[in-house]
Amino acid sequence: MAIQRRGSTFHLRKRVPRRYKAIESRVTIWISLHTDSESVAVQKAPAAWQHHIEAWEARLAGDTADAEKRFAAARELAAVRGHRYLPAARVADLPRDELLDRVESITKRAGGPDQIEAAALLGGAVEPQITVNRALDLYWQLAADRCIGKSDDQLRR
Repeated sequence: MAIQRRGSTFHLRKRVPRRYKAIESRVTIWISLHTDSESVAVQKAPAAWQHHIEAWEARLAGDTADAEKRFAAARELAAVRGHRYLPAARVADLPRDELLDRVESITKRAGGPDQIEAAALLGGAVEPQITVNRALDLYWQLAADRCIGKSDDQLRR
């Protein structure tokens, strides 16, 4: 990890791994460590890098076609960015400073706003409806305690 001083603040400078080239347009990223102390920067660097990796993983998961996985990825990405996922109607009702904080965290990127991040932070990811096939799977998860000790024939009935 290359920790370098830019002005009075230390930054972490790393190349973007190949795995994330599809979702990250930059070749090299600079992550501010928000400190002017080199010893604190060295301590903060691994956590900052891990935080970035988690965000990229969430964005990769958001590229799937499965609606439930996309929604779960949007919730995870919002959490990684330090916010709780809210539907768009509830995001619109947030206090102005909290709403602006969400918008600014999307537009901080050098390449401009990202649609996946915008959907996660501004509530654009729609919660999928339960299909008939999925309803049975959800039922068995909820009724697992009622099935303990029953034979296959009892479960079939």
